[in-house]
Amino acid sequence: MIEISPLPFSASSLALQAEDSSSSFPEFIKNEVVQGKVLKTTSLENVLLIKGRRVMAKSHLPLKEGAVLQLKVAEAHPVPILKLLGAQTTGTDAVNVAMIFSAMKENLWKLLVENLKLHGVSKEDALLFKELLHDLSARLFKKPTPDMLRTFIEESGLGWEKKLKELCIQKQVGAEDLNKLIGKDLKGLGSRMLFQNAEKQVLLNRFVSALKNIQLLNHLSLEQDNKIFLPIPIQFPDGLFTIGQLLIHMQQQEKDKHGNKKGDRSFYRVSFLLEFSNLGPLRADLTIREKEIDGRFLLSKEEGKLLIERNLPSLISNLTARGFCINHMECHLKKAETITPSLLKEIIPEEGCSVSLVA
Repeated sequence: MIEISPLPFSASSLALQAEDSSSSFPEFIKNEVVQGKVLKTTSLENVLLIKGRRVMAKSHLPLKEGAVLQLKVAEAHPVPILKLLGAQTTGTDAVNVAMIFSAMKENLWKLLVENLKLHGVSKEDALLFKELLHDLSARLFKKPTPDMLRTFIEESGLGWEKKLKELCIQKQVGAEDLNKLIGKDLKGLGSRMLFQNAEKQVLLNRFVSALKNIQLLNHLSLEQDNKIFLPIPIQFPDGLFTIGQLLIHMQQQEKDKHGNKKGDRSFYRVSFLLEFSNLGPLRADLTIREKEIDGRFLLSKEEGKLLIERNLPSLISNLTARGFCINHMECHLKKAETITPSLLKEIIPEEGCSVSLVA
């Protein structure tokens, strides 16, 4: 939610007032689409330009200076409510958050594996795509290595353009080099299949577009809020094919109850969300301060909680062997609806985020 008021903005008060009696918000008509340009942004506030008027916004949504917000007026009176349709920065496309939610909800990764051969994709490319997804998932069940996350990102498609750029700046690049690069990247492979048979590839188009929007969202979020969000396709040996969600909140500074920095220690937060077919949803939250770890697991079923509790000693032993000190690990039972909300909502608090103008 973004709360907006006409400038000037009083940082000490949320009950913001107009500069003088003649100041007011722009006039809005229900369902109209307007643009708002981000003129300035800090960790606490953002200055936007909407319909020629400067307004101040407080937002949990990661914004970037120069971004152009596409907004739809959901309510014009008494308090204007504007729904965020997308964010565009110079040289980039709008971030379609709804497309990311839809891709995860429908599990486009699984749908593609099951349907590529039905839509004209060559047998070789369909098999290559299936094997690449399987290899990505299989790594999660092997002994973890320090570069496991980096390798996943490299092959998941989220770093495709960077790899392509590195290849192109080489003095000599052949077709074999390019095909080798494509064969180890989901977005590269998906883009090639889409190019070869675009008119029939609705699923492929949606898949490549979803990856593109995840890349754009992470670009904004890393710069604004120091977070990265990764959907992780997981194929279990029993046949379950689901999408895990990983949210990493990069280096943060500890603060006291007044919001002041508390010492020099920084920390990371890592959250993981996964839904099992029999055990229900699982959410894991880890806080890492240098080599110290605190962890919490949330589950909706007693059998899932017991399973995690039985395996906690092994987890703690493995982490300790790698030099970590485990301060606290705990499991809790919670209602499923409190566990299942997408971690993406911690970057974008609500699907179809709204802008609320405050008088």
